[in-house]
Amino acid sequence: MTDADTGANTESETTIVLSQRVGASPDTVFDFLTDPDKMLRWMGTEVNIDPTPGGTFWLNATGTDIAVGQYVEVERPKKVVFTWGWEGSADVPPASSTVTITLTADGTDTIVELQHHGLPTGQDTEHTKGWTYYLARLGAVSEGRSPD
Repeated sequence: MTDADTGANTESETTIVLSQRVGASPDTVFDFLTDPDKMLRWMGTEVNIDPTPGGTFWLNATGTDIAVGQYVEVERPKKVVFTWGWEGSADVPPASSTVTITLTADGTDTIVELQHHGLPTGQDTEHTKGWTYYLARLGAVSEGRSPD
């Protein structure tokens, strides 16, 4: 089966969906998704981002693993969408998948939902582990706590 719009093989792709409640406002959480200094408090060792549609997304996640893509949509304080893939990877090459993070106010808290679309089947387990780890860290720093 293929996607009529893109021709992509949708049978070999999967989507991760994760959600977390954060004790902070959407504005506060949004800043940790779009400000390079704040992003480094919860994810990566080095970033080069331009959070505007078409802008650069470059993240040295571990010191050796580099995620590369570009921003697709940035809507303060509700949504950030960027493409994602790993430099030098044949399985998940740069910009080959899409991450959508939505922020929904719930009282004084925020529900953070992350959807990672277009991952090749078999890549979902490791990416789920990674995103689960990083979402917990995002929640901690957004709440003013240490990420560890």
